[in-house]
Amino acid sequence: MRAGLIMTTAMAGALAGFGPAALAQTNQTSEDETVDVIRVTSAPLGVAADEIAGAVEVVDRRHLEDNLAGSLADTIAHEPGVSTTYFGPAASRPVIRGLGADRVRVLSNGVGLIDASTNSPDHAVASEALEAEQVEILRGPAAIAYGGGAIGGVVNVIDGRIPEERAEEGLDGRFYTALTSVDAGETAAGQVRFNAGAFVFNLQALTRTADDYDIPGYAESDLYRMFEEAEHEAHEDEGHEEDGHEEDEHPSGSVENSGLTFDMMSGGVSWVGENGFIGISVRRSTSLYGVPGGHEHGGEEEDHDEHGDEDHEEDAHGHAGVRIDLEQTRYDLRGEWRDLGEHIERLRFSFGTGSYEHVELEGDEVGTRFTNDGWEGRLEARHTPRDIWGGLWEGAVGLQAFSRDFAAIGDEAYVPPSETSDWGVFVVERWDADNWGLEGGLRLERRELDTATDSRDFDTQSLSGSVFFRPVRDTFLAVTVSSAERAPTDVELFADGVHVATSSYERGDATMDIERAVSVELTARTTVSDWGVEASVFRAEYDGFIGAFATGAEEDGQPVYQYSQNDATLSGFEGRVEGPIGTFGDWDLDAEFTGEYVQGELDDGSNLPRLPPLTLSAGLTASTERQSVYLGAEWADVQNDTAAEEFKTQSYVLFNARYSVEPFEDRGLRLILEARNLTDEEARLHTSFLKDQLPLPGRNFRAALVLDF
Repeated sequence: MRAGLIMTTAMAGALAGFGPAALAQTNQTSEDETVDVIRVTSAPLGVAADEIAGAVEVVDRRHLEDNLAGSLADTIAHEPGVSTTYFGPAASRPVIRGLGADRVRVLSNGVGLIDASTNSPDHAVASEALEAEQVEILRGPAAIAYGGGAIGGVVNVIDGRIPEERAEEGLDGRFYTALTSVDAGETAAGQVRFNAGAFVFNLQALTRTADDYDIPGYAESDLYRMFEEAEHEAHEDEGHEEDGHEEDEHPSGSVENSGLTFDMMSGGVSWVGENGFIGISVRRSTSLYGVPGGHEHGGEEEDHDEHGDEDHEEDAHGHAGVRIDLEQTRYDLRGEWRDLGEHIERLRFSFGTGSYEHVELEGDEVGTRFTNDGWEGRLEARHTPRDIWGGLWEGAVGLQAFSRDFAAIGDEAYVPPSETSDWGVFVVERWDADNWGLEGGLRLERRELDTATDSRDFDTQSLSGSVFFRPVRDTFLAVTVSSAERAPTDVELFADGVHVATSSYERGDATMDIERAVSVELTARTTVSDWGVEASVFRAEYDGFIGAFATGAEEDGQPVYQYSQNDATLSGFEGRVEGPIGTFGDWDLDAEFTGEYVQGELDDGSNLPRLPPLTLSAGLTASTERQSVYLGAEWADVQNDTAAEEFKTQSYVLFNARYSVEPFEDRGLRLILEARNLTDEEARLHTSFLKDQLPLPGRNFRAALVLDF
């Protein structure tokens, strides 16, 4: 019996504590000294963030405001191990350790967003950075709590739409407003929370507008322009004429069709008692944004002369600019109850349902309409911690399920309408004997996918086991071994058509099997002379890695990419070192250094596509009680490890500066003045499908006011 329990604990821990929120708590260590502890308490377990046997990052609201860069993905892209697909300032999705799309789950308070962002990189994520009270980033084995679909990682947005606590003074809130120079951008957001008897109300609103953003040179990279001109010359040598083509007609100075408008409003109400809460919320969002890159929808060139009398916004190549008109309505129900008896310490549930639709406009005409209606729910029960075998044993069990009905109708309907349902059960356990301990978890899932002509179902299991040590004070070491399985998506199984966003003809394979990954990760956190050090080293072996690989053929004027399975290996590291370096007058000086690297290869020696290069950054902060000055630099190496049909990406260095001040004592008002890309450097992200047509913004100045009350 005892041996069986030990095996269960050893199997099950990397899930322990990887819940949807991390709350700062203050531990009293003496009469004069307090220590702030970031504790991952919402689900499943209340483990301190610096003692989780895996890589986790908690980004608070102030840090989000200081580093705001438009979309959620771009705002957190500076965190170690995190990058972005950067499909323009509106449509970017997080990339974690070189993995994106369905392998990275973006959540709202622990459940899915119910949008279409995993189906195509030009589809925006239905969440904004300014909505968040904090963002939790889980990497590698730490993300297994959310199933095989999070085989790369989890980005969980905690937005506070449903209040969990009462407003301390009966009323609190925050307002943010900002102007940006690079795109004539304007942003405003506000939140108000107030008590009404036993009920707590929360109201939020956000608006964001921007014009086409400025860049230091050509929109297209040097290699891409050379390739285009060589193709044009070869076409002329074959005797073909291309009316209206001009060799020097390359967009420069700004990225055409990159403007955007986002609006969001939400309201929530909770009943808050001594032992828990229950609440509901509704969120309505709309957006209209351009899809840059000069792509033509429909797979064939249109005769624009026939539409010469129509008022269509066109790019430099004469193509109608494609815009996406998006709207979503979402309803959520969440609750928690504590101290339910001798055996149950906490019961928590989350449920969200939504209706999502966006249309792709070619000029004023509707090209493709995407709809996604669905729901997702999660239920977790934590058992009461107990002392056993000389250590503290705590754990939880849970159930998570989702269903979605997705359809695309029109020119870009390269995926047939489909219904996807997924459910999973999990157990998480942790045994902690002070100097060492065990963590582990097991999750079983079933996915069913149905179209009008095809049907597939998959049973997957993911498990993880960790052993951790505290050899000395303020040092935590962990070794985690995990096995994760991911079922294919509807796109990977059933795609068959031109996917204009990626300039390809994508063909799925309905016979594909489960993707499996066995990984090992070493995590270390320590403090040396007031300097904090955190690092992770990882390696994952994939059996049947699913990817879209170039075939060399063409169809409908586009290169054919076939979804298929190959064995692959991903390995790399990420780390952060930060601490004080002294004082200068009344100013305290602190420094921070981060680094990340990932390498991915198929068994035949070829590289996985769109992998981020080695990236290093350094920052210096000088601060007083009410002022802060930050100077930072980020260096990205050249990326020569390219896949088929990829150009290499050049190295770049970005310099940034920020000044913030609280002009009035105890007023909660803060002014932020920021300059990004001070040297107006041309920078391109290798993780972006549009890297050769879409550089990062040029020099940008931001002025923001933040009011907390």
